[in-house]
Amino acid sequence: MTFRFASTASALVCIATLAAASAPAFSQSREFQRGYDQGYRDGVESTQNQAGADRPQRIRLERAVYGYRGEVCDATEAVRNAAGGRRTLEVTANNDLCGDSAPNRPKTLTVTYRCGNEAARRASVREGSALRLSCR
Repeated sequence: MTFRFASTASALVCIATLAAASAPAFSQSREFQRGYDQGYRDGVESTQNQAGADRPQRIRLERAVYGYRGEVCDATEAVRNAAGGRRTLEVTANNDLCGDSAPNRPKTLTVTYRCGNEAARRASVREGSALRLSCR
């Protein structure tokens, strides 16, 4: 299709009109692209978060104490080493954890831990028994 103009002035007016009309369309497409890109990023992030929620989390040990009433020792490091960043943990409550803080008393191992970013959980077991934790 060929356009013929009566004068150069009318051709310039036509070009100016087309340019003015295309500027909002061009800027609108930029805004659309930015919105599209942000929506895409949000969708990818949401998918990653959902995938992470479905995946079992690792045990994050906060605190472990072993003993009888107020006579306790800090077993956090020993239990944390046993957990080793895994999703499950089995550790026996005995004096090997941090010593005998209450000789001739029945002791308890109490552990506070989290599975990923969930709320803290607490588990206890008597001396000589195995404590089993799982974040599955």
